[in-house]
Amino acid sequence: MPPIISPGSVLATDLSVAIEDVRIVEACMANAWPPTMSTALGGWQLRYSPGVSNRRANSVLPIFGVEAEDFSDHINTVERFYNTRNLPSRFMVSPASVPGNLDQLLASQDYFVDAPTWVQWADTDVVMQSTGPVDGVELIEAPSQSWMSAYMEGIDEEQEIALKSDLIKRIKSDHILAQISDQSGPVAIGLGVRELGWSGVFCMHTLKSHRRQGYARRILGALADWAWAKDAKRLYLQVEQDNPTAQKFYQASGFQTQFGYHYRTKENPRANRSR
Repeated sequence: MPPIISPGSVLATDLSVAIEDVRIVEACMANAWPPTMSTALGGWQLRYSPGVSNRRANSVLPIFGVEAEDFSDHINTVERFYNTRNLPSRFMVSPASVPGNLDQLLASQDYFVDAPTWVQWADTDVVMQSTGPVDGVELIEAPSQSWMSAYMEGIDEEQEIALKSDLIKRIKSDHILAQISDQSGPVAIGLGVRELGWSGVFCMHTLKSHRRQGYARRILGALADWAWAKDAKRLYLQVEQDNPTAQKFYQASGFQTQFGYHYRTKENPRANRSR
């Protein structure tokens, strides 16, 4: 599959892949990272996850059903929704966003660009071939305390860890967790979520003390093997544009950037005063 003309662009006009694939992958990504609650506003989804710091879990998913003429009323509703929860008002903007000029509309309302990210995908069998043997990888069905400790390395707040564990447990799509362990517990982990013939790669992390030993490659290979067995012929993932190490790793594994998304954020002055 060819890369897009402008790698990382959020504009549908820059795509060289089908917009239908973008919409499918966007929907799969949303289902793979479910918020605590979601409120519909036309076709937009206002996602809220108290105590969870992820942007995705606390932002608007605007991929269906709101047209430009409804924008002013809807933006006011969005800002009230997040302001009452002491959160910034935030949209996830991609080529699938509706209306099609959402990025420009938000810019005109003083929303700034935040966390530009590339969405990449690859044929599952290509990833399997590039990653090679997956010896030592264990697949588990739910996040254990030790798996979560590895995933959230450096975070000691028990409530935050518990909330993120609950988020993973809420995933309704077919999914699997992978880990490589030594005598102290998991040292490398990952998560695969399958839906609609695609499988997403999430939560890839290797402990700082165990990097550059090929663990990430084996985790990725095990998730690809699992996806293939589940008849998911393509893998997708997200990598932030300021993470060249991850970009190099995924490129070597067969992934190509297909489109981009970023967040448009407006800070909530009330939330800033409460910090």
